[in-house]
Amino acid sequence: MLFLVGIEAPKNENEAWGIVVPVFEKLGMVCASAANKRDDIIFRAKEAILTMVEEALRDGHLLSALEIDLANYREDNPERLEWLALEVPVDSLRVRQKRINITLPETLLTRVDSFVQVHSEYKDRSDFLAQAADELMTNKKQRGA
Repeated sequence: MLFLVGIEAPKNENEAWGIVVPVFEKLGMVCASAANKRDDIIFRAKEAILTMVEEALRDGHLLSALEIDLANYREDNPERLEWLALEVPVDSLRVRQKRINITLPETLLTRVDSFVQVHSEYKDRSDFLAQAADELMTNKKQRGA
């Protein structure tokens, strides 16, 4: 999965390089780290991302909630001096799926299936329902509801 990492240069020799991964803010989480040497930034950033992904999954979030439109991210977060696009292999951290039995009105199920057919970002009906539930709960949590 691709993550954008904000890098802040140290202001003097006694400070470390600041590392921030703002996408986790969508989940109400903060992902930050530091590196004493510029050469350690990638290692420290990956370490922080993997730790936060594990935490997000434990909290019941879906990894798809971390997917963002990378094109406008720099403009939306101008306070970072430097940006790094970092591919981090998080698929192995995914939580096991569990089959459940739910009851929905047939008309709603038809609407869901039609929606999924024309929106390729959803793998199937289950993926759509999981993402919709996660998004609703995340939004309510952020509003304090």
